Amino acid sequence: MSRRAGWIIGALVAVLVIAAAAAWIWLAASAPPAARPTPSPAATTAAPAAERAQAALDDLLTACADSTASEPPEHCGIRIPWGTEFSTVSGIRYRVEKLPELVLDGDSFTASGGALVATVSGTGQDGAARTETYRTDDWAVRGDAKVTDSAVDLSVW
Repeated sequence: MSRRAGWIIGALVAVLVIAAAAAWIWLAASAPPAARPTPSPAATTAAPAAERAQAALDDLLTACADSTASEPPEHCGIRIPWGTEFSTVSGIRYRVEKLPELVLDGDSFTASGGALVATVSGTGQDGAARTETYRTDDWAVRGDAKVTDSAVDLSVW
């Protein structure tokens, strides 16, 4: 085989490879999109259940933050380290900056990622009036969840 014949055969092979690649790209681009599977009924009811549970938790934790008692409300995930700075506490004001986000797990839940600010007023260890502000960016709660089509019952541990 002559050198010229080798170049011609090589050029023909290159043209065939390029044509095959172009045809493959053209067919892939013109193929209809794959059909999306229809969501199952469980998937369509899970989202509203989670949304209703989140709303119930938001209401519960907002009510906790409305408390003005001299002790943090129970079952709200609020802990304040005021014991070393105050001899007595006369009041605590709360400000919710971000409510924890709820994740359902069967018959229980966890909620984390909240941000809470507490301003504590009272008497310091030295007997003088004192006010301190405490902040947490990891406010979290856990508990039991009973979610049905008609009701949401959350119980924070």
